Amino acid sequence: MQTIFGARLRQHASDPRAPEAIAMPGREITYAELLGQVEACAAWLVREGCEPSGLVGLTIADEVTHLVASLALLDLGIPQVCLATHDPAPMRLRLAQRLSVARILVADEQHGLDGIATSALTPDALRVRPDDCRPTRVDDNPDSTAIFFTSSGTTGEPKVVALSQRLMSRRAGRLGECQSFAPHERLLMAVSAENYPAKTTRLYCLYLGVTSALQGGSSTSAPSILELCSSLDVTCLELTVLQALGIVQGGAGRVPAPSLAKVFVGGSRVPATMRDSLRARFGPQVFVNYGAQEVWRMASTYPDDPAPGLESVGPPLPWIELEIVDGEGTRLPEGEVGEVRVRSECMIHEYYRDPVATARHFRDGWFYPGDLGSLTPDGCLCIHGRTDDMMNLNSIKIFPAEIERVLEGHPAVKAAAAFAIPSSVHGSIPAAAVELHRSARVDVEELMVRARARLGVRAPRKIIVLDALPRNAAGKIVKSELVALAVPRR
Repeated sequence: MQTIFGARLRQHASDPRAPEAIAMPGREITYAELLGQVEACAAWLVREGCEPSGLVGLTIADEVTHLVASLALLDLGIPQVCLATHDPAPMRLRLAQRLSVARILVADEQHGLDGIATSALTPDALRVRPDDCRPTRVDDNPDSTAIFFTSSGTTGEPKVVALSQRLMSRRAGRLGECQSFAPHERLLMAVSAENYPAKTTRLYCLYLGVTSALQGGSSTSAPSILELCSSLDVTCLELTVLQALGIVQGGAGRVPAPSLAKVFVGGSRVPATMRDSLRARFGPQVFVNYGAQEVWRMASTYPDDPAPGLESVGPPLPWIELEIVDGEGTRLPEGEVGEVRVRSECMIHEYYRDPVATARHFRDGWFYPGDLGSLTPDGCLCIHGRTDDMMNLNSIKIFPAEIERVLEGHPAVKAAAAFAIPSSVHGSIPAAAVELHRSARVDVEELMVRARARLGVRAPRKIIVLDALPRNAAGKIVKSELVALAVPRR
């Protein structure tokens, strides 16, 4: 019996033309070498008592070790979930208990959790020979849950996404299609494998037989990313908005731009000014992706953006059905702003054991990501903010993106974020915060005049200037903090 990922790994390992599986500073691992490590780890997992019926948690920061353990679990058909080392122990324990984790694999025993069996995956543990512990049972059902991931939650508890090996293989195949992977492609996503997008991207690359470039413990700062691209011969670079911001702000210093075939940015809004700055550095091969864990990738400006001046995220991908609808679910004509909804062969259809969140985001076969959007005459999707962020000033609908684009058009403004100040009389009072380019100066009244001239009644009533906009680890602006700054406590 073989699982989908196990079979693919063996296929690549037996192909003499296969490129390296992993490239990192000072080290490269072939698919044959990787398979040997995965089989040794699988044998060790069996010896430790892991079985397909028991969910295993991974608390391992080292990229190679984490990937080897993840692939070994996939090879055995044992479900897994990442309990990230960067999360505090109480958070990891809550998630482990919620999912009934049977065992935790750690690289450092101090990451064990009370009341849950723990196994330390050390170099000595992996010296067990595969033949010493042949698995007595492998779950090769492609539709069984293979990996659990957590999605963002608004109530303090994250939503849980469950992916099967069949669905993962389907998404991997679509990745190869939408990014046009060539032979001997090398992809770098300088984010830890303990994070959802980086882990899935690495696993999909390994499924496709593509080389996954790893930072190997090096910094994820802008200069380090560019240096890694050059030293590892990276052809495809995936950046978070925060990393892209570091590059365009000059954080890369005098590090020369590497010769790259493709640069993708995603995870949050990518302003037009940022796109222009990235293209000035890398050339025209800069593209924007739009997606969600629940559906995976939904739209992209790759390979050609038919509406570069509209700050769109490109047309929906060929396997994505996307509509813009009103509050009643009626499809809206092009140009009108409404809620985005999608359906696809690559989507899940519910959150794991969460009927409330499922009812909110999955309706009649559609997934509602919670974004406001519109479609251009060319079929490109423009994102106007989150549905929760839409402002309603005396029954006038105001979308954050329209304010942000106007303010970011000022040469002194590096980034802007529009948000609502709640009002019992007017509903929502539009406000905005801006971050300026280094050494730039601008009077707030000048920004107000610019906004009023272009937006009229939709202009923000208050603008604050900050040294830096508050962002989370993914680079998304935390607007709740801006409301607190705009309305100080009395």
